[in-house]
Amino acid sequence: MKERNGGAAGAARRGSRPSGIQVICLGSSGGPSEDNVTGFLVRSVASNWSKGSLLAVDAGSHLAAVTRILQSDFPLVAPDIKATNGNENEDGPSSSAADSDTPSSRSASPVPPATNLDHGPFAGLPFPHASARANAAYLVREHVATYLITHPHLDHLSGFAINTAAFHNTSRPKRLAALPFTVNAIKTHIFNDIIWPNLTDEDGGVGFVTFQRLHEGGNNMLGEGPGAGFIEVCDGLAVKAYRVTHGHCMKCPIGHQLLPAPGQREKGNSVPNINNEPLATPQHHHNLNHSQSVPHSMTLSSSQSQQQQDRRGSLYSHPSAPGTPTVHPSEQQCVVDSTAYFIRTTDQDSSGTSQVSSEILIFGDVEPDSLSFSPRTATVWAEAAPKIASGFLKAIFIECSYDDRQRDEILFGHLAPRHLIQELGVLAEMVVERKKELATVDREREQARSNSGRKRKRTSLSLGSYGFPPPPPQPSTPTGESKSKRSQSRRPASPSSKDEVMGDSEAPLPVMPAPLPGETSTAVNTMREGPLKGIKVVVIHVKDTLSDGPLVEESILAQLQAHDANLSSEGQGLGCEFAVSRSGDSYLF
Repeated sequence: MKERNGGAAGAARRGSRPSGIQVICLGSSGGPSEDNVTGFLVRSVASNWSKGSLLAVDAGSHLAAVTRILQSDFPLVAPDIKATNGNENEDGPSSSAADSDTPSSRSASPVPPATNLDHGPFAGLPFPHASARANAAYLVREHVATYLITHPHLDHLSGFAINTAAFHNTSRPKRLAALPFTVNAIKTHIFNDIIWPNLTDEDGGVGFVTFQRLHEGGNNMLGEGPGAGFIEVCDGLAVKAYRVTHGHCMKCPIGHQLLPAPGQREKGNSVPNINNEPLATPQHHHNLNHSQSVPHSMTLSSSQSQQQQDRRGSLYSHPSAPGTPTVHPSEQQCVVDSTAYFIRTTDQDSSGTSQVSSEILIFGDVEPDSLSFSPRTATVWAEAAPKIASGFLKAIFIECSYDDRQRDEILFGHLAPRHLIQELGVLAEMVVERKKELATVDREREQARSNSGRKRKRTSLSLGSYGFPPPPPQPSTPTGESKSKRSQSRRPASPSSKDEVMGDSEAPLPVMPAPLPGETSTAVNTMREGPLKGIKVVVIHVKDTLSDGPLVEESILAQLQAHDANLSSEGQGLGCEFAVSRSGDSYLF
């Protein structure tokens, strides 16, 4: 097949070392159709399709999806070329046996050349077979090393379980990496010789699958610098995992859904209506601890509560077994756990020095913090904000299962566009604050350089936390003086509310040297372009309505863009690019 010198494959052939992360969407839906449910392949481009370099993130759809994608370039069924070449002489067994010993006979049956695709998601990967079926099995057996599972719901796991029948021809077990709650649920409820044979290497199983239990928030004993806490899970890729909340246990009292917490946030109700449709808006917020938000008369008795906890499966949050990492071991949460994964490259150059890494963030199913009994998404945003401000994080893959017509009461632990916009707004605020901090550090360093050789108290070069210079000293400002007045002391009033936001929390600074040619204020640029400028937000896990009319993903994308346009008209645009995933799509970051 003709090849073009383009993309990562072309760069590799030309001798340069490509970099970045490629994400291939195998399944984009959250159901109800079973042929296109959540599944992704992720690789470091620098691995150049080496064996064991593919990471499967969830596997509701897996082998069948790879086969379907490859059918664009290979027939589903093809003759066995090796068998045909090896049995060309039909004179009988004795003649065939004699001919097989001759050099000419051996040279007459060469191994067919591999096919290198020059387009599509698998461009540059040498496929040794003639059919899509055989090549898909080859890719799964030889190149997929690890399955990173967000939570043990069937639409994220069924493909992996069924595909284990193809693992017997591999030279090493497949690794299933996840937080302990997911591993325990899969081990207990899937590979238990009842739902599915025990094909794991634990409890006397066959050994096709081995488990890697990850630490929540990363393992701080591993790595250093930006890579601290990341755990390598396959060739060229490392991950850090955070638990998020995916709805509540169905056994919880229904009254819990209807009780707003005392400090409920109101901004979730300000999302505008799109296309004059009857849209639901976030109404309730729940504290981490139920006792803080539920009246005593509606709480369960201790015996009832204990019975519910005993019946609850390992999918739900509860104190983990001894030695298992956990964040809040004393809290009993009636919520369903899921996971958000930061995935970064671990590439090194020829000298062994780590290259600048790229990162992406992939969520499992998640509900909005504004409606959650146990809001935990903000923790993920707090981890993501510095990465966005520094330019490391390139993309966020996050679910948006329904359009805005879905009411809050029947979200089942998922997001609609109004909630996703609200969550991204929380992230945007954190990014703004982080960029302001970085700008302050940059100004301090510049001021220190310009004043070197002079004795000035405020430019002391003593370092603060994490090796950064200390922040500028706060001026003696009367307590009652408004922040807006302090902002006005630095620059003329501007009609842009975004510019004021960037300056509100900064103390007045001395007049700084004029910026270098082409250099502009980080804060002003952030607000003008949007805090999430350069971030691609890929919507996943869309639930098909299976009804006539536009596809629901088209409605979701239009509503997200309309929400962001409304924010932009108020000077508060996010700046990110929205896309909806589809099976067969490939993304390069």
